[in-house]
Amino acid sequence: MKRDDGGVVNNPLRANIALTLERERARRGLSHMHMAELFRTAEGEKLAYRTYIQTVRQKNNITLTTLQIMAKGLEVSFAGLLAGGKKVPEWAHRLDDNAIRKRLAHIIDSERQRRTLHRYEMAEIIGVAEATYTKLERASGNISVDTIAAIAKALKLDPATFLFSEKIPPGSTDT
Repeated sequence: MKRDDGGVVNNPLRANIALTLERERARRGLSHMHMAELFRTAEGEKLAYRTYIQTVRQKNNITLTTLQIMAKGLEVSFAGLLAGGKKVPEWAHRLDDNAIRKRLAHIIDSERQRRTLHRYEMAEIIGVAEATYTKLERASGNISVDTIAAIAKALKLDPATFLFSEKIPPGSTDT
């Protein structure tokens, strides 16, 4: 995804995440520094303040793992961060980063099969290297929100909500 003159990428997922972070910060009456303090890993390590600020400014391509840390720190759902204010099914609020990876894998594999394409052809359509496509299809690796948005765009789907589609039974791909 390309940056504009201000260094911002036109990715609705980045915008949704930034909006949610700012909304939560205002609701809690926290400074940026105190907001960043909420984001600690299970091992007690803090997410870098710079990562938080760059996310709020929509200048970094965060991964599902980082997003999971933010969701846990804020006690909000992963789906809520990705969807912004858009409505998602209630079950979607229980999904974690692993479930999102599995849902994305199911979507791209189903679409590839529907179109009767080889893996390298589907990789080309969604704009990733074949090795990256293999990781996506296997639900492995640390997927970024830019990759998710690019896949949605290539498949002509709404990046904020396609992962929470009712077409994919919630129990079939989540953990």
